[in-house]
Amino acid sequence: MNELESNRIATVLEAVLQGMSKLGPAPVESRVRSELVDREVTGDVDGAIRHIWDVVSIGDPNTPIHSIVASHIRQWDAADASGWTQDTYRLTPERRGLIFAKLKLGEAVAEALHVSVPIAKSFGEAVLIANEHRQWYTDQRKMLTRTYYWSRYERYLREQGSWDETATQVLDESTDKVIQCLSDPVRPEAFPVRGLVVGYVQSGKTANFTAVIAKALDAGYRLVIVLAGTLDSLRFQTQRRLDKELVGREQILRDQEDGQLHEYSGDQDWMAFTSYGSLPNEQGAFDLKRITTSTSDYKKLGMGRDVLRFEKKYPERPLNHSDNLRAASARLIVIKKHPAVINKVISDIRGLKSSLDEVPVLVIDDESDQASVNTVNPKSKSNGGKAEKTRTATNKAIVDLLAMFRRSQYVGYTATPAANALINPGDTEDLFPRDFIELLPRPANYMGVSDFYDFDADFNPLDDEETEKLGYRSNKKAFVRQIKGADDTEIFKKALDTFFLSGAMKLFRAAKDPKLVSVRHHTMLVHRAVQQDAHEDDRLRVLMLLDENGYRKRSAIQRLWKLWQEDFEPVSLAQEPSLARPNDFDELAPFITMALERFETARKRVLIVNGRDDHRDDMPDFDKEDVWNILIGGAKLSRGYTVEGLTISYFLRKAAAADTLMQMGRWFGFRRGYRDLVRLFIGTEVPSGRKMPTDLYEMFESICMDEERFRKRIGQYSKETPPIRPIQVPPLVPMGMLIPTQKNKMYNAQIQMENYGERTAESGRVSFNGSDRALNVTKLGEMLAEFAGHDEDMSGKSKDRTKRSLRAKIHLVDAERFVRFLQGYVWGTRESQFSPVINFLQGTADESPEIDAWLIALLGKPSAATKWKFGPHEIGVFNRAVVGDRYRVFSEARHRDIASHLAGISVLSEPNESLRRFTKSRQGVCLIYPTVPNEFNAVEATDREITLGLSLTFPKNHIPQKINWRVKDPRVSVAFVERDSD
Repeated sequence: MNELESNRIATVLEAVLQGMSKLGPAPVESRVRSELVDREVTGDVDGAIRHIWDVVSIGDPNTPIHSIVASHIRQWDAADASGWTQDTYRLTPERRGLIFAKLKLGEAVAEALHVSVPIAKSFGEAVLIANEHRQWYTDQRKMLTRTYYWSRYERYLREQGSWDETATQVLDESTDKVIQCLSDPVRPEAFPVRGLVVGYVQSGKTANFTAVIAKALDAGYRLVIVLAGTLDSLRFQTQRRLDKELVGREQILRDQEDGQLHEYSGDQDWMAFTSYGSLPNEQGAFDLKRITTSTSDYKKLGMGRDVLRFEKKYPERPLNHSDNLRAASARLIVIKKHPAVINKVISDIRGLKSSLDEVPVLVIDDESDQASVNTVNPKSKSNGGKAEKTRTATNKAIVDLLAMFRRSQYVGYTATPAANALINPGDTEDLFPRDFIELLPRPANYMGVSDFYDFDADFNPLDDEETEKLGYRSNKKAFVRQIKGADDTEIFKKALDTFFLSGAMKLFRAAKDPKLVSVRHHTMLVHRAVQQDAHEDDRLRVLMLLDENGYRKRSAIQRLWKLWQEDFEPVSLAQEPSLARPNDFDELAPFITMALERFETARKRVLIVNGRDDHRDDMPDFDKEDVWNILIGGAKLSRGYTVEGLTISYFLRKAAAADTLMQMGRWFGFRRGYRDLVRLFIGTEVPSGRKMPTDLYEMFESICMDEERFRKRIGQYSKETPPIRPIQVPPLVPMGMLIPTQKNKMYNAQIQMENYGERTAESGRVSFNGSDRALNVTKLGEMLAEFAGHDEDMSGKSKDRTKRSLRAKIHLVDAERFVRFLQGYVWGTRESQFSPVINFLQGTADESPEIDAWLIALLGKPSAATKWKFGPHEIGVFNRAVVGDRYRVFSEARHRDIASHLAGISVLSEPNESLRRFTKSRQGVCLIYPTVPNEFNAVEATDREITLGLSLTFPKNHIPQKINWRVKDPRVSVAFVERDSD
């Protein structure tokens, strides 16, 4: 069938599927057949139907027919609950199965679509931990106060930001939760609030706090102060963003002096700035006046400070009376987070000599874990008769600013919350988020740390053999390229090749669908050293390697095509099969040439982004110019600064603290339309002086594991009755391979009792000392000596009909004996990783774990090359990846599912006889994995070389509390610092 006929059939198919959009999917073939006949599109209707299913089954995303079908399936996947969705949830296999059933697709077609149109990852919901507070931000209140700024911001996101319905809905819901936690601005009594919003690195936190500002303005807040990072570049970036998306063209033009060009007159995006049609006050709303501009941070106003004075329409009523707020203009101040700047604001406001008690103030602190947190030790001694310093200058300035206003609302935003969560909760003047903490959901099209690892895979992602079997479905194999040693010229040259090839692919896809991927910016980041002197050397090296790669030569173009075939195409097929791909060399070649031209005509090609004055002009302005450059830098690229279009990263820089290292991960962010093209070149053997080489990939992995554990625990306890409170969060911050933040930001906090009912506990942090290992084996032998083991093969099927199995030597021991084994297990110099578990298992009669016995499953790997003799048994040993001072994981999903069934947590279908026989109530399950590191290659392992990896599964109990807490405060000797709720 020729292309013209195929396109006509695609038009009919689109009309039919569009007609189903609101009511949901329905039998498609009969409807398409009827339309083809009625419209006389073709004389061979049967042939047209076969053509549709043939195209869909091939799965070529470049064809209109496949693109149309894929688009509607994704819409139905993500649709909210309605009549047709029955009891299925969004973005689940159950929803997809229902869609295919309603469309009446054949089995082969459905299977093909499962592969070519994978189910997108769910947005999820924001998790809120908050003290009890008044429910004031209701639908009725929104109607009464009019959602002027929020409704226009939402419209801007849809029209200019290309946000879809689901994304705006998630933003609406998550920001409603923040506003609800603030104090009602018209409330007669003042109630200051301190809160924290936790997102992911480079994940759209600015959009969230812009929405919060818009809704807060609508609700009655009239002074908004944004602390926009510690660098001028970050302040400018934030000011421009708020001007563009919230302030709008009319209010920017109002602020300009007569005859002067406005500050954005040369900005090519000026017409994309939001527009209200006229000034808001002319539409019955209130104006938003800027005190700072994109070209100027806050300057002392002196006699001009009256611009900060709030007018009252009704002088006899307080400013925060609804009648006054409705008419009063709002003020917006965007400042650098520097004590000198903050103190200028404080000085001018104090100079007004008017009561500030009635002013509803919202302070947004972007990157709130940086500079804001007090790092002065309150126990420090006075020195030389001088007064004791109790706060850092920046922290004191922020605290002083908030203290000026009795109605101040402080909301910090961060992606690395450890420092904020570990603020001393007993310091009532500090910034501990005492009122609420919100964890934002992971957004769609976002690539974060977990996208470069294989945490959800039922295999060992650092085992080369297993990764090879999994192919490019492995995130590590797909996106990560290792740099071994201090540097590697050939790897660096390959990284440059990937930069041009990925740029060509973006242009190729944009030519097919301009809405799919943006080609305005395409960047590569080289982050090798923090020292500024090294950056110029890096630029010269990049320029030299660009010349050596000879991109204008025919051989270079052919080399890039080979790179596409061997690297990029397999990754694209595995990770993003629905995105367009070239069929042959001639189809891609013109776009390679186009990518080279864009780069070669760019300003300076290779830019250095650091704090030196002679490099100031190198700072790319992503708002005012198209950026197709390679960026080299250090601290300025480490936090907050967004590198737009970032696709290739070459990373070799080390850091001591987890939050610092996470913030250096500039390769995280939104990658709509080119996720499969992203590549991370990262050092895995970075020299560290006399120490062992540093594996940065493993460092990030350790951080991510701790971060996901933190989020999971917060989410779990937020749903309990009573739910967790912000004061109870500090003990949940994991102490990982790196300290979570600098030591001078940490305060001691402790969990008294944690209820492990219906949960699994596992720790990879173990002792690697030979005598400790041997002692653990001895303790295991003592526990099992009197109990005859059974070789058992247990199996069942999960909800998605996947077979789950466990082959092990089974022992049954009483609860007391098992606790003694845990108490004797040696973890090395660290405190026992299972201390909370042991405390739980030793609970009082009122808090009994309700476990009478433990099923011990000693596993072995039959195909293992390494064997271990344990008593009369020869056991195949598991190889696992070691990350720093811990094993990444011991257990496997298929084994954990069997353990959950044995403990009565989640039931598998079709259990075999062995699984049925050993399933009992009031029974815990301990999986034990004899383990050696991946690189261990001996045929036989001794007790001194074997690590006993433990994975514990606990049955349900009737303890009402999930967790009990004790927060230690160095100055306040109470269990909790209580505070009246709003």
